[in-house]
Amino acid sequence: MMSWISSCHRSHEEKGRCWDKMRERKGLLKDSTYVRLRLAAFLSVVGPGIITGTADNDAGGIATYSVAGAHFGYQMLWMLIPIIIMLYVTQEMGARLGIVTGKGLGDLIRERFGLRFSVIIMVLVFIVNFTNVLADVAGIASVADIYRIPRIIFVTIFAIGIWYVLLKGTFNFVQNIFLTSSILFVCYIINGFIAKPDVHAILQGSLFPSLPMDREFIFTATAMIGTTLTVWGQFFVQSYFVDKEVDKKNLKSARLDVFLGSFWVVFVAFFIFISAAATLYVKGIRIETAADAALALGPLLGPAAKHLFAWGLLNASLLGVSVISLGTAYAVTEVLGTERKVNASFRDAPSFYCIIGFCIFVSTFLIFLPQMPMIPLLIASQALNTLLLPLIFVVMLKLINDKKLMGPHVNGPIFNFIAWITIGAFTLISLLMLYLTFFQRSGSTSLPIF
Repeated sequence: MMSWISSCHRSHEEKGRCWDKMRERKGLLKDSTYVRLRLAAFLSVVGPGIITGTADNDAGGIATYSVAGAHFGYQMLWMLIPIIIMLYVTQEMGARLGIVTGKGLGDLIRERFGLRFSVIIMVLVFIVNFTNVLADVAGIASVADIYRIPRIIFVTIFAIGIWYVLLKGTFNFVQNIFLTSSILFVCYIINGFIAKPDVHAILQGSLFPSLPMDREFIFTATAMIGTTLTVWGQFFVQSYFVDKEVDKKNLKSARLDVFLGSFWVVFVAFFIFISAAATLYVKGIRIETAADAALALGPLLGPAAKHLFAWGLLNASLLGVSVISLGTAYAVTEVLGTERKVNASFRDAPSFYCIIGFCIFVSTFLIFLPQMPMIPLLIASQALNTLLLPLIFVVMLKLINDKKLMGPHVNGPIFNFIAWITIGAFTLISLLMLYLTFFQRSGSTSLPIF
């Protein structure tokens, strides 16, 4: 009996067969042993969903939610409810595509739509992803500014450190670092309680939506969606499940992993939001970056709140640079058809690691250039992401509804319905943002949703 139980800890493919045996012999096992085996199976799969979700709250995300809370109070909280639904559905589709086919999204696009179309998509994806990496490197630089440390020393040390870890670390080592970083986002939850937010205002902002039709509100709302549902996230979550070699029999565990990641990112965003709303908005303090929020919280809530926010920003920026650079390398090398595994050496996967290095070090160099417009970039990069996402989702829907490709794992009607609603919402809010940016310069009206 014990030899059979120990055999369940070998590989992902063997785990599926072990579960079949375990169900047959469940009557011979104690309940506690059964639970431990179920937990062991889940822990063998956990990682890609949680990491992808958490990394959505990178420097750009923290800046966006801080600005939204500081400028509009609790008014935008209702948006987190549809965001978590859309995030889970789209991330689960990516995970399922990767696990069932054993291929990344870039691979599938190239095979299904041809090299020319896939190259065009990859160029657009690279531009969006690189802009997000640049925003995260700017987040690291912002922490240096908060503590008055020279940027060139602070940012360079972390840039070299990130690249070295991704280059030399094994898959499990890198994943454990990412998961540890995900846990450290608890800093923002602590800050939320320190801020002592208005519970009545939170409920009102969460349950009674309204959409003021002015340029700043719509642009910020677009950035909120773009910072949570991301182009890089769709490529990364699929490729990371493939790199982890998760088997189809572990689809349920993978779905739970994706759900936990979707829940965690929105849960943390909620506390970032209410921290800014309960302090900066109440005091009429306007900010433009996450660093502004950290500095402003110090006098209002004490040095502990300032340090928690700053350390959280550093952690989020480091995770964002690492994950988005890795996701970009996955996407590009999938289209090129070259090696792309974290366990591979530089000699075996030179293109993979060169793309990671390019994203990290070119972004670092650009941060040191004077007069770089980083403040608009943090918000604009998220909005730009929103313009490309509908096209990526349409491509994913074509792939995941292909019975020859997915077999019995194609989308059901509910998933298809939510996916098309997501595409429609993204397209509508993008067009609305463009209209308000170029044609409406002042004035606002309120468009109640309910």
